[in-house]
Amino acid sequence: MKTNTEYIDQYLNETNEIIRDINREEMGKMIDILFEVWKNGKKVVTMGNGGSASTASHFAADLAKTVANDSSMKDISSNKGFKAICLNDNSSVLTAWINDVGWDKAYSGLLNTLLEEGDAILLVSVHGGTGWSGNLTQAIELARKRGVKVIGLAGFDGGKMKETSDSCVVVPKNSTPHIEGFHLVIQHLIVDRLCELIHSYSEENFSIDRIKAEIQNSSDNVNFEKIREMIQKSSTFD
Repeated sequence: MKTNTEYIDQYLNETNEIIRDINREEMGKMIDILFEVWKNGKKVVTMGNGGSASTASHFAADLAKTVANDSSMKDISSNKGFKAICLNDNSSVLTAWINDVGWDKAYSGLLNTLLEEGDAILLVSVHGGTGWSGNLTQAIELARKRGVKVIGLAGFDGGKMKETSDSCVVVPKNSTPHIEGFHLVIQHLIVDRLCELIHSYSEENFSIDRIKAEIQNSSDNVNFEKIREMIQKSSTFD
């Protein structure tokens, strides 16, 4: 039997392998999809089963709050977070669907009411919806019919989610503890990047709005010097 130190070293070495091998391009694609959803004022609906349900809930919370108001901010930001909903957070409506039509249709039943054009669904699953997660695969099918973006966090070989998603980040390890743990690392990475993008986007658009207002308020006597200074300060025109 390994000593504690040997086991810890092995586990952390395996984590380093995940960091080395994980698909950066796929993470970038997921960030782009989410950012586009935010810019268009659409919503993200998250879901998962078991331990992944808590990650889905955490992800929705960070999308709704942290991207615009992190813990250091003691007032409400002028930036808005995502319209984010986690399906497994509402036990009453979830168990009503399970009781009446069964587990496999529970998430798609909820999505049938919630989904609109331009939305995205975000699924979290260790095995990528394969084998035990009929509720996730039926959710994907409904989203596809509605023309909604599908993104996901998976592990092992990526399962159905890798085959059918617009973006699926697969933790390249056949180990549930590693996969579930690293899903949280990816979640925080994505949220942190979205914080930067949203802040930068909001600053740029604030500068543009100020320039437009100056032109409109100046009427025929436009203050070109003031507008030039505004343009120089705006990163949009770098």
